[in-house]
Amino acid sequence: MKDLTVTQEYMICALNEKGKISGFSTERIICFIAAGLLEMKLEECIEIENKRVKVTAELPERIKELEPLYDFVNKPRPVKIEKIVEEYSYNFTDKNLAELMNSVGRSLSEVGLADEKEAGFFGKRKCYIPTTEAIHYVIDMVRSELLEEGEVTEDIAALVLLLEKAKIIKKYFSDYERKEMKNRMKEIVSSEDGRMIKEMIDHIENMMAVMTVLMVMYS
Repeated sequence: MKDLTVTQEYMICALNEKGKISGFSTERIICFIAAGLLEMKLEECIEIENKRVKVTAELPERIKELEPLYDFVNKPRPVKIEKIVEEYSYNFTDKNLAELMNSVGRSLSEVGLADEKEAGFFGKRKCYIPTTEAIHYVIDMVRSELLEEGEVTEDIAALVLLLEKAKIIKKYFSDYERKEMKNRMKEIVSSEDGRMIKEMIDHIENMMAVMTVLMVMYS
């Protein structure tokens, strides 16, 4: 099976049976955006410092499905995390979010890991429903890295963090598995090689904090 990106893996786990990320779960939407930002950071085409995002290189072909998000942050000056969260989660229209979801969903459909369907009034929109094979593949991959002896890649660590913050992880893993995964993540973060994972945690928590502030403002 084709190697998947963190954003693709997260989307496979986050979409419901109708091919949507529930509009009642802002956390899941925030974590989808966070996945894209972390992906670009891992690929070293953006920097995230002082709660601002700055483009530092061209978008790699390997993550071309993130082009809508890359274009949004590709500005002369660094873009505040608050601005990104606001535009993708609290905008009156969902244009930015829809463009990114369509791009990532289409990339999954092109390799046979999601079924493209028409959605919305008069079928004006597309939605993407992950295949059972795709879901099993991602979940089994997480189990093989975090519940067995061996190296844990930054991609899988990031995915687990996102699933936890988005409150999706209970859907796929038992209480025992989640406890073991939590202990393993603690070991990784406290190790010398866990610097990047610790940075990921900080970035995700910053975005969630911004989301909390905006929820109060828009309530």
